Amino acid sequence: MQRRIIHISEGDISYLHREGNTPIVFLHGLGGTGNSWLRLVSNLDPDFEIFIPDLPGHGRSYKDLRDYTIEAQASAVREFLISAGVKDPVLVGNSYGGWISLRLSISMVLPQKLILVDSAGINPTVGEMESEFRDSFIDRLMSMSPLNNRRVLERIVLNNARKEEKITPEELSRITSPTAIIWGRNDKMIGIEYAHKLHEYIPGSVLHIIDNSGHLPQIDAPEELGKILNSFVFGRNGL
Repeated sequence: MQRRIIHISEGDISYLHREGNTPIVFLHGLGGTGNSWLRLVSNLDPDFEIFIPDLPGHGRSYKDLRDYTIEAQASAVREFLISAGVKDPVLVGNSYGGWISLRLSISMVLPQKLILVDSAGINPTVGEMESEFRDSFIDRLMSMSPLNNRRVLERIVLNNARKEEKITPEELSRITSPTAIIWGRNDKMIGIEYAHKLHEYIPGSVLHIIDNSGHLPQIDAPEELGKILNSFVFGRNGL
């Protein structure tokens, strides 16, 4: 994997890249970085060309966000894909990254395949909870990475509480990309009932539950997650 920089209209996007033939793009969760996917990489089919950006406001990417909405994040990812020359990608999103992936797939980019890993987008958010819980949650995010910016995370959390940000069942019904929904059975952040709701709303989707995993299967069960991804995209489990 090599770390690279692409400049888009709002600033620099830092990303990890591995050469290959089939482009696959991984979007991380709130307060994380692209590095959260690194344990998974060795379990992915060598045919994949891997792109793992740090989302705007995160990691080594630009922090001066003018807009904290999901749509703005999706627009930035779309511009990143265009600048990187990525066409017809497999799109994989975890948690907040899944929410962004959904918005991309519904209104901006038609991915070759869509893979949602413990995805946010239809569940109650931290921003809707009591201020004490929100503050504690942001404290935990700040402890995850020295690159995190508290003001940015606070603004994102508050934005995500807005009801107009939620993905509606009607929007989910318009997704036409083949979609896999993957969930850690022990996810305490976004309950497994939301996996079943996404599966119900997205036409033709498939659902995989990973028993020995929580909210981050790419960290808890990278080998099993890799097998699911390889099989879903290429119809094979081996490397």
